[in-house]
Amino acid sequence: MSERGATDTGRAGPSTPSTGGRGRAERRAPLGRGAALGRYVVIERLGEGAMGIVYAAFDPELDRKVAIKLWHPTRSRRGDEVRARLLREAQAMARLSHPNVVAVHDVGVVDDDVFVAMEFVDGETLNSWQERQRRSWTEVRDVYAQAGRGLAAAHAAGLVHRDFKPE
Repeated sequence: MSERGATDTGRAGPSTPSTGGRGRAERRAPLGRGAALGRYVVIERLGEGAMGIVYAAFDPELDRKVAIKLWHPTRSRRGDEVRARLLREAQAMARLSHPNVVAVHDVGVVDDDVFVAMEFVDGETLNSWQERQRRSWTEVRDVYAQAGRGLAAAHAAGLVHRDFKPE
């Protein structure tokens, strides 16, 4: 298991046919292998949460695998405000450097959706780690303390994680 904790961790593609593109309430279908997201090439979908979809992708310019979180499109008239806030948060995340927090490499907008490209950490969730075998209370404490140190570093940098969980 990696010592780094991801905050969770994209999507893009053709617009849904309508009056000039994808409406705010519509979600684009998840991307498949080989789909482009800006300069990135999707390898596979890793997961989805309330805020967006996370993909493993390849960055051909830097020749490395990355994780990309593509935030779900905004479903309100305040879409521009929300997009601007997400971009500011991603920029703040990119300034954070801590051994228990994934590094942010890039942030951008594709088809009005904000994405963050970050360090790809090959590992497992804390839930999977705990279920794979019986762990001592000190092992569990130590791993959760690492995650807590990453969260504390984010708070010290003025960031608030709204979805911290073992998954």
